[in-house]
Amino acid sequence: MRGRMQGVWLAALISLLCHSIANAGKEAAAAVCITSERDALLAFKAGLCADSAGELPSWQGHDCCSWGSVSCNKRTGHVIGLDIGQYALSFTGEINSSLAALTHLRYLNLSGNDFGGVAIPDFIGSFSKLRHLDLSHAGFAGLVPPQLGNLSMLSHLALNSSTIRMDNFHWVSRLRAPQAISSLPLLQVLRLNDAFLPATSLNSVSYVNFTALTVLDLSNNELNSTLPRWIWSLHSLSYLDLSSCQLSGSVPDNIGNLSSLSFLQLLDNHLEGEIPQHMSRLCSLNIIDMSRNNLSGNITAEKNLFSCMKELQVLKVGFNNLTGNLSGWLEHLTGLTTLDLSKNSFTGQIPEDIGKLSQLIYLDLSYNAFGGRLSEVHLGNLSRLDFLSLASNKLKIVIEPNWMPTFQLTGLGLHGCHVGPHIPAWLRSQTKIKMIDLGSTKITGTLPDWLWNFSSSITTLDISSNSITGHLPTSLVHMKMLSTFNMRSNVLEGGIPGLPASVKVLDLSKNFLSGSLPQSLGAKYAYYIKLSDNQLNGTIPAYLCEMDSMELVDLSNNLFSGVLPDCWKNSSRLHTIDFSNNNLHGEIPSTMGFITSLAILSLRENSLSGTLPSSLQSCNGLIILDLGSNSLSGSLPSWLGDSLGSLITLSLRSNQFSGEIPESLPQLHALQNLDLASNKLSGPVPQFLGNLTSMCVDHGYAVMIPSAKFATVYTDGRTYLAIHVYTDKLESYSSTYDYPLNFIDLSRNQFTGEIPREIGAISFLLALNLSGNHILGSIPDEIGNLSHLEALDLSSNDLSGSIPPSITDLINLSVLNLSYNDLSGVIPCSSQFSTFTDEPYLGNADLCGNCGASLSRICSQHTTTRKHQNMIDRGTYLCTLLGFAYGLSVVSAILIFSRTARNAYFQFTDKTLDEFRAIVQIKLNRIKAGRRQSMEIYRLGSQNSITCYELEFGYTTEGN
Repeated sequence: MRGRMQGVWLAALISLLCHSIANAGKEAAAAVCITSERDALLAFKAGLCADSAGELPSWQGHDCCSWGSVSCNKRTGHVIGLDIGQYALSFTGEINSSLAALTHLRYLNLSGNDFGGVAIPDFIGSFSKLRHLDLSHAGFAGLVPPQLGNLSMLSHLALNSSTIRMDNFHWVSRLRAPQAISSLPLLQVLRLNDAFLPATSLNSVSYVNFTALTVLDLSNNELNSTLPRWIWSLHSLSYLDLSSCQLSGSVPDNIGNLSSLSFLQLLDNHLEGEIPQHMSRLCSLNIIDMSRNNLSGNITAEKNLFSCMKELQVLKVGFNNLTGNLSGWLEHLTGLTTLDLSKNSFTGQIPEDIGKLSQLIYLDLSYNAFGGRLSEVHLGNLSRLDFLSLASNKLKIVIEPNWMPTFQLTGLGLHGCHVGPHIPAWLRSQTKIKMIDLGSTKITGTLPDWLWNFSSSITTLDISSNSITGHLPTSLVHMKMLSTFNMRSNVLEGGIPGLPASVKVLDLSKNFLSGSLPQSLGAKYAYYIKLSDNQLNGTIPAYLCEMDSMELVDLSNNLFSGVLPDCWKNSSRLHTIDFSNNNLHGEIPSTMGFITSLAILSLRENSLSGTLPSSLQSCNGLIILDLGSNSLSGSLPSWLGDSLGSLITLSLRSNQFSGEIPESLPQLHALQNLDLASNKLSGPVPQFLGNLTSMCVDHGYAVMIPSAKFATVYTDGRTYLAIHVYTDKLESYSSTYDYPLNFIDLSRNQFTGEIPREIGAISFLLALNLSGNHILGSIPDEIGNLSHLEALDLSSNDLSGSIPPSITDLINLSVLNLSYNDLSGVIPCSSQFSTFTDEPYLGNADLCGNCGASLSRICSQHTTTRKHQNMIDRGTYLCTLLGFAYGLSVVSAILIFSRTARNAYFQFTDKTLDEFRAIVQIKLNRIKAGRRQSMEIYRLGSQNSITCYELEFGYTTEGN
């Protein structure tokens, strides 16, 4: 019986096994791909190029289900997955419409390829079973086709690309935007970053039903909205990236509802207010990046804000307005690998407990107000530290000379801290270091030899603004990785040695370097060279204009001589040339006109001659053209106004230009500074000066120059204009050029005629100098319309008549010079004018005043008018003439009849003539001295920038 039962069980087992084998055979047979779908894939492959990774050659044979990047349903054999993005093969070519035959497709990934800017194929919208669609960074361009709105089964959608755009959200199920997104209830991953989403109010969505969403990435879109309220109902959300979306408003308390959130990135927006306390509920967070906003509040007051975030690894809140100190909360975040609190207003000392953050790799506390001392106790346990920046704080670094750190840094920033007097000895152990910034750290003396031995790693070396002495070593050429070398503002002497070819940024300005530049600088790929304010001599080498990458070259304030090299045709990237204050002569080379990218050209204070080369009219992006204090001649060309419409500063002072100001000048709609002083210009003062529209508005705190690709132009609100010039690669290395704002100087020329009444239209003019010309007529009443005027110099002209009462409307006037004209009458009285002495009025014999001016002539209470005074003068002259005639007849009679009387008369006449000659000569000497007399120095600017004006209203520029 027992044996019979075993036989039954054995028979049943064999039967089941046979059945399973049979079914397996059927399924295996069924798993062979569908012929039509195989043909569709082969047609798709035929349209592709660049199969460099050898993946698609496996697409051979009858069974496409065995091909790479293809997956099939094991039961039906239908193709359900196509992934040519997983290996980043960078295919090119076209998307063959044969793919439309893959009607059972559930997974499609075409990302990371380059399909040449073609539109997303409409037929993708026919894959109704599709659940995963990734077209990110695949080279598609244009609008997203509305057919994608048919893909209601999607759980993963990635369209992030800088070339795809969406005018609206209608493509999602063709519903009203942006409510349409909620029609995808199965959606788990939505990536629309870099997708040119239209600016829209995301808060117009009141309810969404894609509650399964775990990943939402809308970063790098200009949404111009507040944070959308519906996001806070997505309780399954673990990844949220809304960075660089132009979002505004505050972060609401409802963010505490996202209890599953592990990744939060809101950087680079306009968010404000405090970090909400309800964020303390987000205990799963391991990455927080809220940097580059306007967040405020005291972190110390919210000590429990991060207390439950035991897995927090990255905390970045730099570039905000946060306050507080680091005590009582930071030491608990022991899992941190990245901490960035830079560019805030944190105070206090850095606690020694920061050493408990033993997992730290990246630590940036720069640009705060931390004080006190920092020693090896703070850093001793940070064995994983790779980057450390404490720059621009009030810290004193006190580390024992024999201390050896356990970490190996790649970057160190201590700019502005008190490190000196010596280079830290422990730096010698940092053999992997790439970036060292010890600028403004009070280091003195010579640099140690071992510093130049970082030849295999160092890329950035900044020891600027110290008191370092000695010479630059010849071994510098062996630092093969060096890219940025900044030794600005030290006491270095000697010549400049050869540099490694790797150097891109070179700043050796404000030292005592001498000699000529080497025959080969070595840094042939440099794009920023600043050697200003040294004692360098010789000629400017031609290789500077043969460096194709050059963007800024500044050799100002040296002793260079000779002619300018004429080889600038290939300098297509150059935007700043400053060779001012040298001993250069010859003409401005015509090839400079080929530098169409040029924004700043300063050649002032040399001995250049010739005319303005007409080729410069091709430099239509010029912001500053400063050729002052040379020997240039000829007339001012009309193309100055016709072609250089972006000019902010035009300075041609102290040359030998002649003729009239061209009528095209008012086309300089951005002009803020017009300085043509000390030339031989003639003709009437142009009426069209009133059409300089940029001086007729208050620019506030920004002057927008759209064509200025390489310059940031800003003001202090009223009185000065600074142009911050930088390279497009490294903004932190820059030059600043300060010029007076809303300033016109036409002094010491040969202008004639009257002051045009139209000049009163330049309502925001701050300084006007027309002195030293031959201007006639009266001061126009419209001068009172210049309500912002702070300096007015009309001295040494031929002005007549009275000072208009409207001049008292110039309530901001602090410098006035009307001396040496033919003005008459009463000086207008106001609280402002009562502060002036008699100097502004000297040389005007018929002026009088009772308003604080200490003129020798005080007006009486019944001062006669000019007309009545002239009548009195004529009567006096007539009586004097009659008296003289009568006296002459008497004297003649006496002389005829008396020899003694005749001798006495001639002696009296000779003595009187001698006294008269002496009086006239003294008067002339006083007039000449008065014309040379300097005005009170007039200061324009803020605490950060001061420009001094003398009689000729000269300005200064400073490169920082």
